[in-house]
Amino acid sequence: MIPSFANGKRWERISKKNVPTRQHYVPRVYLKNFCDSSGEISAMNKHDHRIFSTGTKAICAENDFYTLEKMDDPYCWEHFYATSIEPLMGELFPKIISQSNILVQNGSVVIDEREKSQLAVLMIMQMFRGKLTREYERRLFQELLPEIIDEVKVLFGPLSDEQNQFLENYEKDDYYLKRTSMDVALNMKRMQKLSSVLYDRDFILLRIQGDMEFVTSDNPVMHINAVTQNVQPFTNGLLKLSTIVVYPISPKLMLYVTHPEAYFGMLSKYDGCLIDISGKSDSNFISTMNRKQMEQCANQIYARSQNTLRRTLK
Repeated sequence: MIPSFANGKRWERISKKNVPTRQHYVPRVYLKNFCDSSGEISAMNKHDHRIFSTGTKAICAENDFYTLEKMDDPYCWEHFYATSIEPLMGELFPKIISQSNILVQNGSVVIDEREKSQLAVLMIMQMFRGKLTREYERRLFQELLPEIIDEVKVLFGPLSDEQNQFLENYEKDDYYLKRTSMDVALNMKRMQKLSSVLYDRDFILLRIQGDMEFVTSDNPVMHINAVTQNVQPFTNGLLKLSTIVVYPISPKLMLYVTHPEAYFGMLSKYDGCLIDISGKSDSNFISTMNRKQMEQCANQIYARSQNTLRRTLK
């Protein structure tokens, strides 16, 4: 079950007066769920542990991260996210947060089949649009391209100076990496297939009761090996029984996605349900999830309060 927008959508052209050069690889509509009452979010650098407060405009963003200058519409990639993905997220996440308020009983079903399918798409899209994914694709591009170019020269025989120059530019010009990345990220058949794999898992919404909170990061969809606790990106595949997918929704809510046969199938009955965990008795689990977010992120983790970030260092 995949939302209708994932079946393909024409990109609309945008006015030259409206050039979205500041582009977020984690949407602001998601990050605002972790803001405090003043609209600021607390951030901590992974490497030096510096903590500060800021607005969502300043984080998880780069100028022209998705811009493709050689295309007729250089902002078509950014525009796709802005018109298809982020409006869905802006509608769905507040709805789930509202459906999981303090008055809703533990064990209640809060995610229906349609919402589950939408969440699966949003999680897959986030996995393919982030900074760590771009860095991973860059490494693959650099490793594999020389061999591919050699094969092209063998297959097509002696090349002209113009053709050789094109291949040289292909290797050096960042446009071609970004264009390849876009083709992968917006390949709807692949996205549908991966979203269906994720949809077939059990989606459990964990709610913290107590004063502890979840953090998120610049790589918020986290994959954990349930056996080894390894969270290194691109090492835990969706098809593996041992892979758990974790996605913080708000400071008090986290999606915990498991294989139906994991834990001997004992969690399957909670698919779509809200499950309470305690800020006291489950504090080790919450702290581990928060530390793992920092371990696997690109550069920063985020929380509603600076105290929550400080607790991840303990």
